[in-house]
Amino acid sequence: MEANVEAIKPSPYQPRYIFNLDYLESEIKKDGLLSDLVVRRKGDFYEIIDGERRWRVLKKLGWKNVPVRVVNADDEKARLLIYKLNKIRENYSIEEEARYFKKLADEGMTPLEISKQLNVDFHWVLAHLNVFKFPDGIQKAMWTRQISVSHIVALESVIERNIKEAVLTAKEILERKLAVSETRKITQKREEELKARVDEMRIKAVEKVLPAIAPKVPKLETPEELEKAAEALKGKAILMREGALMPEEIAKMTAPFEGRESRVEIREDITGSMQTVKSLREKIQALEKEKEDLLQKKGFLTEALSFNCPHCNNPCVVYREGDSYWVE
Repeated sequence: MEANVEAIKPSPYQPRYIFNLDYLESEIKKDGLLSDLVVRRKGDFYEIIDGERRWRVLKKLGWKNVPVRVVNADDEKARLLIYKLNKIRENYSIEEEARYFKKLADEGMTPLEISKQLNVDFHWVLAHLNVFKFPDGIQKAMWTRQISVSHIVALESVIERNIKEAVLTAKEILERKLAVSETRKITQKREEELKARVDEMRIKAVEKVLPAIAPKVPKLETPEELEKAAEALKGKAILMREGALMPEEIAKMTAPFEGRESRVEIREDITGSMQTVKSLREKIQALEKEKEDLLQKKGFLTEALSFNCPHCNNPCVVYREGDSYWVE
């Protein structure tokens, strides 16, 4: 079928914003239009799914009517078709793809949703979105391919942790013209250094609280002392996570674990202690309920007297309810 060229509109899901029309214009002048535009119906107009460059050339050449093929497609399907069909014909520039992913993100889509809907690798999507966290100079270096998308993927963990550090690394990539493999080595080395600093800070923090948790491990200098401290802390964490004991109870229960080497043994002791506490609490609750039920019964014990029975010469209790008496 044919549609008026003015009744056709570009799609808002078009990733491409740079259209090279010169070659296509000469081809259409020479051979005519070789394939119909693919569109979907949107109210009183048609929205292009495939063929925006052809439509632009035909308008420029003064065509009034254009052959079209109408397909049924919701927004999600249209978004996928437009993205894939355009990419097959000519790959997007880094800037085009980055700005397209950003447009979808600004509309409320998460990187994971973009990845799933367009069938694109998640880290590829995230890298393009991460470009906009950098200053303009780094962004321009991306658009001109001085820094590749793979470089940004390699910097992913650094960007999440500290964007200032990521900017410095990106500048280092530009200055030294670092390959992606070299970038990975740099980020890995810095992550290892950071982990070492964090571990050192954690050990210092543990040393401050250790006397209260594990008084038998005063220092953390040998592997054995570190392992004992770790077991004590793990035991406390398990108990606190279960919510079975109060902090002061936890401190008392973790002390006996010092000097123990078997994790299984410690875990069994902790589990057994927790089950014992739980069992006692259940028994107390059951007794409280039984007491409450008895007190609510009509005609329950109104008076009880204790005396030495003249028949058996043993302490007995006589119960009275109204005018009735009985002995136990």
